[in-house]
Amino acid sequence: MANPNGNAALFFDLGGTLVKLNDAREIPLDANGDVVVELLPGVAEKLRPMHDHLMFVVTNQAGIRRGRLTAGKMEAALAKLDHQLGDILTAWQICPHTDDDKCECRKPKGGMITELADLYGVDLASSTMVGDQEVDRLAAKAAGVAKFVAAKDFFGWQG
Repeated sequence: MANPNGNAALFFDLGGTLVKLNDAREIPLDANGDVVVELLPGVAEKLRPMHDHLMFVVTNQAGIRRGRLTAGKMEAALAKLDHQLGDILTAWQICPHTDDDKCECRKPKGGMITELADLYGVDLASSTMVGDQEVDRLAAKAAGVAKFVAAKDFFGWQG
């Protein structure tokens, strides 16, 4: 939805885009069941100078529903991520559901993006989504985000 103030934003996926995943392509947990937040190369260097932008994280975390981790531990991990980036994130949304829940927030649906856009007055038609998977691109499209950029291109990764 267009916003007369024209507030463009950056939306980011979490795992595989901002932080490393384990070999099972899940957010890694330590021995205490806490989320391990390890930034991918170039993430901090690219994002810290952009502190004047609206920046959001939208992440599917079905492990919450499955009992692998708690919503509280995921919130704490996102707060830790934000702190590692210099407290620059505007906000984040976590979808704790599985595909079977058929919610409106789970990517590839655009619910997390549109909710954040409504809350913060974001002009989606001038915003960008950065992600590492097709569900990220589809969520951006479903929400009306103008541009999708693959994480490897946004952060300049090789391979």
